[in-house]
Amino acid sequence: MGTYTYDQAWRDERERLAGIERLWDEGTFALLERLGVGPGSSVAEVGAGGGSVVEWLSGRVGETGRVFAADVYLKFLEPLAGGSVEVAEHDITAVPLPGGEFDVVHARLLIEHIGLGALGNLLAGVRPGGVLVIEDYDFTSVCTYPPDADGERVTDAVLDLMASMGHDGECGRKLPSELEALGLEGVQAEGRVRLIRSGTPDTAFFSLSLESLCEALVSSGRAREEEIRERLADLAQPGRTLLSPILVACHGRRPS
Repeated sequence: MGTYTYDQAWRDERERLAGIERLWDEGTFALLERLGVGPGSSVAEVGAGGGSVVEWLSGRVGETGRVFAADVYLKFLEPLAGGSVEVAEHDITAVPLPGGEFDVVHARLLIEHIGLGALGNLLAGVRPGGVLVIEDYDFTSVCTYPPDADGERVTDAVLDLMASMGHDGECGRKLPSELEALGLEGVQAEGRVRLIRSGTPDTAFFSLSLESLCEALVSSGRAREEEIRERLADLAQPGRTLLSPILVACHGRRPS
């Protein structure tokens, strides 16, 4: 099992999570809607982070539905508790979800940090006929245009630091095989990539992620602070196009 790379108590962590939401929420919502999440649905959102998916789910399932929002850090989730939303401190690496209670179990950008071994604990919460939905990155697509060798070195340093903490940069491509190995039926996957222009708000996730890891990168000798500051300045200036990681969304149905 790996550990989550980022400090959830970091001063700008909520804004960093907002950067993730800006990039990926629209596609996540469309997928969950397509999979049948609607009035009366019971859904577990694991590694619920900043809570944007929880908020959307709450509105989607309505008063007759249930949203179980689980994370090990609840600061951003506690204000959402009430009505259809139950907020719970839950370490999915150690404790399975309540057995067979949910129509849909969803986790985004979680398994790549904590390990594929946690998939079984997520599946435990899926009722027979229900759906497990996992979204994680595959970093094979990451690049910049025009090419930027200095920026690529900093990106490599970030990925190396994350790997040292157990992060799997190839997690996305592994998901279909892993869900089939769990016995799920009708496993399908799709990949979404964002083309991000430097100097726009869409770079917030990348710049804030880099800022949050700056001290660890420098202290470990993986990058110099001057390199990191130059990379942050490049992200803030117009003129470059960044290709994001592939967000692989994979889902399968538990046999009835």
